[in-house]
Amino acid sequence: MDGSKVMEQNRWIVVGVDFSDGSMRALDYALKLATEVGANVACVHAYEDAASTPALDDPAPAIRKQLDDAIARSAAYSRNIRVDPVVRRGAPWDKLINVATELGAELIVVGADGQRGASNERFLGTVTNRLAITSSRSVVVVPTRRRFDPMGGRQAEIERVPDSR
Repeated sequence: MDGSKVMEQNRWIVVGVDFSDGSMRALDYALKLATEVGANVACVHAYEDAASTPALDDPAPAIRKQLDDAIARSAAYSRNIRVDPVVRRGAPWDKLINVATELGAELIVVGADGQRGASNERFLGTVTNRLAITSSRSVVVVPTRRRFDPMGGRQAEIERVPDSR
C-alpha cells in the first residue's frame, strides 16, 4: 500500500450532533465531504449535566444509543464511510475541539443552529458561535437552508442539504 493511501485512511472530519435538524444537516454534509476526500467521520455529542443531576445518573449510554441510531439512519453505511460515535461530558464547543485535536482532524462541521439556540438570518447558535471563535481548526457551518415560498411570500426551511452532485 502506498503512503498516500495510508494518509487518506487516517483523515478525520469531526461533526457535532445534538440531534437537532441543523446537526443532522451537518452530519449529511460531513458524510458527503468524507466520501469526496476519503476521510473517516467522528460523530460527537457533548452534554452538560444540570446542577440538579444526581451523581449516579449517567446519560451517556442512552445518548450513545441515540447517536448510533442517527448514524444508522444516515448515508454512512451505504457510502462505506467509517463513522465513530463519540459521547463526551462537557461544553460542546470544547469537546468538539478536544476530539478534533485527539484525532488530528483539520475540520469540524456543525449546523448553524441546534438545541441551544436557533439561528435566524443574522445569528448563529451558541455552540457554533463559540466554536468559531475558539477553534484553531477550520469550522464549516452548514446553513439553515431556506427557499422562497411564492405562495406565501415567506421563507420555508428545506429539510436536508441538497446533494452536491
